[in-house]
Amino acid sequence: MMVRLRLEDKQRHRLARTRRRSTNVVLWAEVVCLLIGFACLGWVGYAFVHEKIYQTFEDYKLGENLRGQTGTIAGFWESLFGKKQEPPPPPPPILNHEHPNIVDRGLVGKVEIPRLKISAMVREGVDTKTLALAVGHVPETARPGEPGNVAIAAHRDTFFRNVRYIKKGDDIRIVTPDGSFNYVVTSTSIVPPKNVKVLEPTPEKMLTLVTCYPFNWIGPAPNRFIVRARQVELSVSLPSSGPEKSGL
Repeated sequence: MMVRLRLEDKQRHRLARTRRRSTNVVLWAEVVCLLIGFACLGWVGYAFVHEKIYQTFEDYKLGENLRGQTGTIAGFWESLFGKKQEPPPPPPPILNHEHPNIVDRGLVGKVEIPRLKISAMVREGVDTKTLALAVGHVPETARPGEPGNVAIAAHRDTFFRNVRYIKKGDDIRIVTPDGSFNYVVTSTSIVPPKNVKVLEPTPEKMLTLVTCYPFNWIGPAPNRFIVRARQVELSVSLPSSGPEKSGL
């Protein structure tokens, strides 16, 4: 009888130790998962804040450039918390774009699609670091205002999130220190990633927007969503001394 009781006691103790170990393992797993979750949230928060600061600062510098001034850190902070400045006048469109003065520093300008409420800075390059902060200008393609095909790309879940709603006839504008260039959407298409014909030079002044497709795809998307737009010249009203006015 005593031997049976001792065996039962050992079994109970062994079972209790096993349960404690299982409980400890579960607790440690919960702690690890919690720490990983906090780390992921911290990284997402850092990336979001970094992107917003970059976009806001580069937009400020572009505005100062259009005013004929140089943007500074002190001026940036003053623009955020001090008296708001008047928005800079849009630069006039130019015919010759042989010597852009900002691409060498990485920043190309700003792309705007008013109907979709898209406004984002454009940098040179389409590497991972660039696309995390801005829309990327595809190297070796034309620059805004030049003859040929200007190609820009962005992630489908950041700057080009609303591009899914773009329509034929929508207006697109690219603002650079060298000029403001206006485009009208002519077509959209879906192509495989290896289709690089959309980046080839064109006889007309064209703009090509590239992003991944489908927009709701989880993970690397299998296709690319392409928007083609044609550059258009703005009409300019000429002054007249009489009651009649002429325009071009």
